[in-house]
Amino acid sequence: MDILLDTTIQIERIFKRSKRAAIEDMMSHNDCGSSTYVLGEFKSNMVKDFVTLYNIMQIENNLAGVRDNINDTVFHRSFQRVYYVFNDLCKMYNDDYDLIKEELRTYPKRLERRFSYGFRNPLLNETNCHQAKAQVQFVDGKAIIPDVKCTKEDDFCNSCIFWDTYKKYVAGLENEVGLPQKMKSALQKIVQEGQPLKGNICKSLGDCIISLEALQTTKKMVCTTNIDDFEPICDYIGIEIYKL
Repeated sequence: MDILLDTTIQIERIFKRSKRAAIEDMMSHNDCGSSTYVLGEFKSNMVKDFVTLYNIMQIENNLAGVRDNINDTVFHRSFQRVYYVFNDLCKMYNDDYDLIKEELRTYPKRLERRFSYGFRNPLLNETNCHQAKAQVQFVDGKAIIPDVKCTKEDDFCNSCIFWDTYKKYVAGLENEVGLPQKMKSALQKIVQEGQPLKGNICKSLGDCIISLEALQTTKKMVCTTNIDDFEPICDYIGIEIYKL
């Protein structure tokens, strides 16, 4: 694998027409891949927000009602992601609301296939991310996605083993200028308080974990559109960023 694709790129190559051509061109000239950690992030936002949309569509009778419900009840980053999924479904089924509702249950599997489309190698799996294994379930007319969250009490994955292997590359990173405060705080909890790489700490260090995973690529490179957050990390550990 030459280049590791992060979560932003994985989302954009599926949902953003304006970025798709550039991403496909990059993939045609490089052996690109991703990781189960990235898949876990993908499921904890895109697939989880599909669940939100599914449940909205169970109580609305038409596309206009769905839009009104989204506008009234979905906020922050989830708002854009729910619309990514909604618009994708509308395009896929030509705005046929009844057909969209018939095909909704197949959509999570379709998303997972699209996540791995074009990869020649298996996903990197040193973290054995628990969230990557989460599957949407349909119970009593509603969608749920159990197992898409984890806490510091859980022992589902190999994140702590992964961190022990690679922590030498990020020793002192918490003192770097330009590091996002959320990541700096998470690093301090690990370094100064001895807390494990689990739960919210693992989530807060997502960009750092993905950058460390990119050490396994032949070009020591990650592709992301989240340049501001990744740049101080990658500069510190010696990872290149492929900029579209």
